[in-house]
Amino acid sequence: MDPTGAPRRRGGRWHLVVGLLAAAGLVAFVVAERDQVAEALTQIRTLDPAWTALGLATSVASIVLFAGVRVVLLGAAGGRMGLGEATTASFASGAIAATVPGGGAIATAYMVQRYRDAGTDAAGATWVTIASGIVAPAVLVAATLVGFAVLGQGSTVVVLPAVLAVALLAGFATLTRRPGILHGPTLAVVRTWRRIRRRPLDGAATVATGFVDRFGDIRAGGGRWAAVWTLQTLSWAGEFVTLIASILAVGGTVPWQAVLAAYGTSQLAGAIPLVPGGAGQVEATLVLGLTAAGVDTATALATAVVFRIGSHWLVVPIGWVCLAIDRRRRIPSV
Repeated sequence: MDPTGAPRRRGGRWHLVVGLLAAAGLVAFVVAERDQVAEALTQIRTLDPAWTALGLATSVASIVLFAGVRVVLLGAAGGRMGLGEATTASFASGAIAATVPGGGAIATAYMVQRYRDAGTDAAGATWVTIASGIVAPAVLVAATLVGFAVLGQGSTVVVLPAVLAVALLAGFATLTRRPGILHGPTLAVVRTWRRIRRRPLDGAATVATGFVDRFGDIRAGGGRWAAVWTLQTLSWAGEFVTLIASILAVGGTVPWQAVLAAYGTSQLAGAIPLVPGGAGQVEATLVLGLTAAGVDTATALATAVVFRIGSHWLVVPIGWVCLAIDRRRRIPSV
């Protein structure tokens, strides 16, 4: 028996169980709230085209802005990637993460390879991956905290993400100043990889030392960091506008005091790796947040569906097309 087979089967069973529970919950909800569901479907069929178009545009803009974050960070690591190429890669990685079991890890590996193709080395690609993976949730947590502050209340929902965001920022700052901390783990990874590939372990320590030294040498500078934080904030803001446009597209009234808290909480819920893309998690949390803010159930349901279609599900087919284009572009002609 393949020693890696059992974990894969257990992981598959876990996703299957979660999927079945989510489906059962959805069926129960539809039966219990069939009148509200019918009203929500009516609202979706009569979408305002102008607000719908705005929501789609800001959703795409959000991804382009995040691609800009990657471009700026990659430049600090010695790589060069145009915004168009980075946008294509960002759509592709998003599609992988949203639709494939374990897609987050696969999408990360895909982006690491794209960074390598753009001219940086393994240490630089790792640095960009870590930096972008910290900045995005940190800004989201900050926005969610602002949302609850606007409501005039705190929320235990944000406590753990806030603690994790601060810990990640502090950890990254520590690693960039004291990269020697990485030497032991890096050496273990290099040795493990060489054993898997049945290569001699001689020189593993030299490879690990070179990786660590290179990682510690990367400096983004104040200007680049300012650009990164600004672009990431604008990226989340673009998707936030998509939510507002979705509420207006279905004929609802925006609960201005609570909408930022509802948005941030739903996005944090979607980050929990239960099912690919947080399918069902974001929608359910958003409906709960909007109804708690006084939005009627039908409008909240319609908003959640329209928002997720515009910000997530329509992005998936675009991403797979981008992945196909990217692969064809990188295959050398004969």
